[in-house]
Amino acid sequence: MKDKVLVLMATYNGEKYLREQLDSILRQIGVQVRILVRDDGSTDKTIEILEEYAQKSDLEWYTGEHLNVSRGNLDLMKKASKTDYLYFAFADQDDVWDDDKLSAGINEIREFTCPALYYCGQRLVDADLNLIGDHRLNAERDLKTRFILSDFAGCTGVFNRKLLEKTVIYDPGYILMHDTWILKICLAVGGKVIVDPEMHMDYRQHGGNSIGLNRSLLAYLKQVYQYLFVYDVESQMIELAKGYSEEMVSPYKELCDWVCGYRKDRKKKALLLDKKNVDFCAKGLNLTYAIKVHFNKL
Repeated sequence: MKDKVLVLMATYNGEKYLREQLDSILRQIGVQVRILVRDDGSTDKTIEILEEYAQKSDLEWYTGEHLNVSRGNLDLMKKASKTDYLYFAFADQDDVWDDDKLSAGINEIREFTCPALYYCGQRLVDADLNLIGDHRLNAERDLKTRFILSDFAGCTGVFNRKLLEKTVIYDPGYILMHDTWILKICLAVGGKVIVDPEMHMDYRQHGGNSIGLNRSLLAYLKQVYQYLFVYDVESQMIELAKGYSEEMVSPYKELCDWVCGYRKDRKKKALLLDKKNVDFCAKGLNLTYAIKVHFNKL
């Protein structure tokens, strides 16, 4: 019997690339796929496309108040928790998946009875799906560094019901992004995270991306700016402690405590700066992280 997986997609004015993405999801091999879509108030033909696919395939869509991507996906997760599915995956509206993307992830987490998350690398492509470059995940990084600064792109992930259920029990005031949030929860409560450096999808880079990766100098500088001034790790950890402190396990409980207290406690700041504790195995990211900690920008 094929594994059943519910794909969660938040859409907003996605008419240009939406059909290609939906088709690639519906082509998945070895799994039985249903797509649940939350539209965030599109004004183009996105709704028409969703209704077209709802009539001819296993897709359900609904609308709600205008939210950002992260809040839209949290809303999708709450709705998904009322289903009987065992596996779930996030999807962007403009990518194209390899036919084995979902089965590759499910095969890695099927054995776990605890919260479990799998994610993989991506091929970066332009608007016309021409290859820009491969984005393989750094296999040398450990999970502690990913707990602090995540490299999980939600569209690459597959996760189980145990993680979904853990996520929806607490409504955070701040999360930054839904993908970094569920990764932190999974690790914090003793779940399993499988990082696959290989690529199972085309991650489209175009002018309409709200979030993306790119190889240009401007994109690199924008990413550095985001790491330094936008990624608020401390606020994420404070929310994590509020929602899950009683369930947190080592070493993530200690890391969370250090981040929440590093501004006022020199010892905790020193522990965060010690490469024995936190080493991203990348000079640029290590430097960016050290700057954030030194200047209380974590």
